[in-house]
Amino acid sequence: MNNFIEWSTLEFRKSSGTEKMRCPKCDSVRSDKKDKSLVIYHKDGVAKCFYCDALGFRDSKKNERETKVNYTLPSQEWRNYTKLSDNLVKWFENRGIKQYVLNDFCVSEEAMYQPQLNKSVNNVVFNYFEGELLVNKKYRSANKKFTQSKNGKPILYNINSVIGCDEVYICEGEIDVLSLAQIGIKNAVSLPTGANDNDAFWINSEKYLKDVKKFYIATDNDEKGNEVAEKIAQRLGRYRCERVLFNGKDANEDLVSGCLEETILNTEKYPVSGTYSVDDVWGDVLDLLKNGIPETIKPKGEWCKGLNDIFSVMRGHLIVSTGIPSHGKSNFTDWYVLNLIQDYGMKASWFSPEHNPMSLYVTNLGTKALGTNLFKATDKQRNEFKDWATEKIYLTNADSGQEPNWEWLLDTFQNQMMRYGIDIFVIDAWNKVILNDKNELQGIRRVLTKLTAFAQQNNVMIFLVAHPTKMKKNEKTQEYEQPTLYDVAGSADFRNQTHDGFCVYRYFNEGKTTITNLKTKMSFQGEIGKSADFYYNLDNGRYFDCSTQKNNLPLWHDSKPTENKYFNTNVLPNVNLQDAFDIPEALPFEDCPF
Repeated sequence: MNNFIEWSTLEFRKSSGTEKMRCPKCDSVRSDKKDKSLVIYHKDGVAKCFYCDALGFRDSKKNERETKVNYTLPSQEWRNYTKLSDNLVKWFENRGIKQYVLNDFCVSEEAMYQPQLNKSVNNVVFNYFEGELLVNKKYRSANKKFTQSKNGKPILYNINSVIGCDEVYICEGEIDVLSLAQIGIKNAVSLPTGANDNDAFWINSEKYLKDVKKFYIATDNDEKGNEVAEKIAQRLGRYRCERVLFNGKDANEDLVSGCLEETILNTEKYPVSGTYSVDDVWGDVLDLLKNGIPETIKPKGEWCKGLNDIFSVMRGHLIVSTGIPSHGKSNFTDWYVLNLIQDYGMKASWFSPEHNPMSLYVTNLGTKALGTNLFKATDKQRNEFKDWATEKIYLTNADSGQEPNWEWLLDTFQNQMMRYGIDIFVIDAWNKVILNDKNELQGIRRVLTKLTAFAQQNNVMIFLVAHPTKMKKNEKTQEYEQPTLYDVAGSADFRNQTHDGFCVYRYFNEGKTTITNLKTKMSFQGEIGKSADFYYNLDNGRYFDCSTQKNNLPLWHDSKPTENKYFNTNVLPNVNLQDAFDIPEALPFEDCPF
C-alpha cells in the first residue's frame, strides 16, 4: 500500500502548474539527496513520489465527505483481515504471484455471504482504495463467485497507482493487475466488473485518467475481452490506445507460462486517422480480400428495408440530415438513431436546443422507442423505457451562462466519450450553435473540418441536422423542391466536406415521406439520388416503409435481459478460513478452486 503525505506539511514555492521537491517519506533513506522525486500537480491537488510511490491529496477530507454522502464505505478496519492462510498464499504462488505482491496490494481473506451459493463462504478480498480511503471490497470465492460491498463506490481497481502516469495498463481482472506487478509493472488498473463496461466506475476514475497519454488495453484474449477492449478504446480515444496481444487467455496465464514479460510488449495500435505503412494495415487488407467489403451500419428492422438498399452509414462519418422546415428531418433522424442504439448496442447523445425543455424531448424519444405515447403509457411501460434508456440515451445542454459555441460543444462531446462511451452524437440543429467567425463561409468550413476530424479520430458518428437556406419552388406545382446539400446554410462545404447526407421530404397530400440519399462517401454504402418512401405514424412518431405494416412494439421487445453476476450484500457470520482453500492436487490448473 502507498505511504501518504499530509498536504499541509509540504512547503510549496508555487501555487499553480507543477513543482518538484524531496519526498519526506523516503528522503532520509536515500543516498541521492539532490533527487527531487516528489512531483506536485497543483491544478489537480495531487502529489506523487516517483521513487517510493508516496501520495498526497489536497482535498482528501473533502473527497471523503463526498464519498460518505453518496456511498456506503466498508469498515476502515481492513488491516484486521490481512492475515492470509497458507492455502491461499500457495494458490497465488501456483499462479505465479508471490506473497509480497499480495501484501503490497493489501489483498485480504474474509468470510462473506455469496448470494449465488446462498451461504457464507471464505473469500479472497480485493480492497479498492482511493487515496487512503477504502471505498469498495470485491469478494471472490473458491469456486469463482463474486460479490461486492453493499453500495460501495465503483472505481477502477488500483487507481492510486496511475496518478501522475503518462502510460496506464487496463486489465479485465484484479489477478491480472497482480500479475503485471509481479513483473514490475505497477501502473495497472482493472475493471471492477470483469468484461463489462458501465459508466459509473469510469465517471469516478476520470480525474485520474484524463491526462494519460497512452493506454495499453490488456483485457482477456477471448470474445468478451475483445468486445470490452473495443468499448474501452472507444471511450478513451482510439488514438491513445494500444491492444496487448497475449499468447494465452490473459496476463496471469502468460505469467504462469513464463512469457508475460515478452507478450506485454506485443501490442497493436487501434486504427485511427493518421499515417500508416502498408504493413500497419496489411491485416485489414487480407480481411477485406477474404471477406469482401466491410459491413455498413443501418437499422435492422423491416420498417427500413427500402432505405437500407440505397443508404447506410459508417463509424467515423459526419452525416447531414436536411429538409424543408416541418417536413420531419428531426423526427426521422431521432427514429433512425434510436434504432441504431437498439440494433448495435450503441449509446447516443443529443444536443437539441430546438426541443427544450429536455423533459419534453425525452417524452418524444420515449414515445418512439416504446411505440406508445408516453403520456398515455402505463407506469410499467414508462419504467420499461426508463430502464432501456439508462446508459443508452444522454442529453447535452449548455448550463446557465454558457455560450453554446462549437468549441464548447466538441469539448463536451470529448468528455462524454470518456465518461459515458458515446458512439453517436446528434446536433439539432446547425444554426443553434454559435459560430464565432467574422467570415461566415470560412467559419462553416472550419467547423465542418473539425466535425469530420472529430468523427474520424474518435470513431464515432455525428448526425447534424441542418436547415436549407435556399428553397426553390417548382413553377408548375408551386411546391418547394427537395433541397440538396448544396442548399444548406449557404455553403457548398455541406456537400463537399460531409461523408453522408439525406433529405427528408414530406408529401402532405399523399401522406407519405420520401428519404433521398444525397451523398454516401463509399460506393458500397448506397446509391446517391435514390429514394425510399415511408408512412409516418402520428400516434408514436415512427416511420415505416410503405410496403410494410406499422409496428407499435417497443424497440427492445425481442431482447433478452443479461444476467448481472455482481451483487451487493451484507456480511454474514464467519466460516473457517483455512479449510476454504484446501486444494485437491488432482485438479487441473483451470479447475483449481479459489
